[in-house]
Formats: sequence, structure tokens, C-alpha cells
Amino acid sequence: MPARCTGCNLSNMRLHGANLQGADYVGTNLRDSDLSGANLRGARLTGSNLEGADLRGADLRGASFIGTNLRGAQLAGAKFDRTTFTGANLYGVDLHGMDLTGAGFIGANFANADLRNARFDGDDLVGASMHDARLDGASLRNAWVCSHTTDDENGVVVRREIECIKLDGALVRGTVFTGVRICDRQDGVRNCSPVDAATLRERSENSLDGAVLP
Repeated sequence: MPARCTGCNLSNMRLHGANLQGADYVGTNLRDSDLSGANLRGARLTGSNLEGADLRGADLRGASFIGTNLRGAQLAGAKFDRTTFTGANLYGVDLHGMDLTGAGFIGANFANADLRNARFDGDDLVGASMHDARLDGASLRNAWVCSHTTDDENGVVVRREIECIKLDGALVRGTVFTGVRICDRQDGVRNCSPVDAATLRERSENSLDGAVLP
């Protein structure tokens, strides 16, 4: 396999255990491909299509999946650390019981995903949608889940509404939200403060019955 293949069609490829460390597959079609056990450390798959791909046991540490379609992908046993899923489509994925700490999921779509007992401790989840997901027993301790919308008025940044992770229809019995944060960036510096239970309920669009709240 080439180390760089931008926009290629590699659907249904058999790449089990392949060494693709640092590979550049931006905009590549890898739909239904077998990447189980593959080394994808530091790989760039921005804007690629991995719908239905088999990534079980793959090393995804430091990889970029920005805007990537991972709908229905198999991810059991994959390694996550500094993995970026900003704006990724993770619809219906099964991540139950997995440790996802150290990954970034800003604006990611987890609709209908199985996230039971998964760990998102300290992760960036602002703008993410977990509509109808199963979050029972999951841990979001100290995660970044809210931010302010802002406007620029004559060069001055003005905070507006609070926007939080969307949990409408999600099952959250036993889900841990202690220490969740609202954060904003100014001059490249992230400033955070705690989110209270009332704000989280209102802005996440979920009553959070049975959850462990701040």
C-alpha cells in the first residue's frame, strides 16, 4: 500500500495487520475495508469514507478522522490516544466498555451508538450529538461538554447562548457527568468553568434521570 493515496477508491480492501503508520489517505474511500489490527498511528484520514470498515484492534493513536464517515464501523479493541474525530460521523458504532480518554470528539455524531460503560473522561465533546445513544454507565468526568456562542461586535468578542452536547433520547442511567465543563477559547487559551446540573439538563435536551450529575 502506498503511504499517500489522496482521494483513492480502496473500498473492500483487505488490509488486516497492515503497517500504515503516518499514511495520508485524505478523502479516500475505504468503505467496508478490513483494517483490523492495522497500525494507523498518526495517519490522516480526514474526509474519508470508512463506513462499515473493520477497525477492530487497530492502533489509531494520534490519527486524524476529521469529518470522516465511520458509520457502522467496527472499533472494538482499537487503541485511542490523541485521536481526533472532530465532525466525524460515528452513527451506530459500538463502543461499549471502551476507554476513549485522550481522544477528541468535537462536533461528532454518535446518534444511535452503543456507548454503554465507555469512558470519555476529560475528552472534548462540545457540539457532539448523542441522539438516541445508549450511554448507560458511561463516564464523562471532567469532559468539555458546553461552550458559548459568540459574536464579534466592533472587534470585541461577546458571549451569547450556551450550547452543550445533545443527548435527546439518549439512555443515561448511571452515566457520570461529575466535573463536566463549559470552555471557551480566547487568544488560543482555553478557559473553563463547571457546568451545573440545571444547565446541563436544559441545554443537553435530556432530563438526565438516573444519571450522576454535577
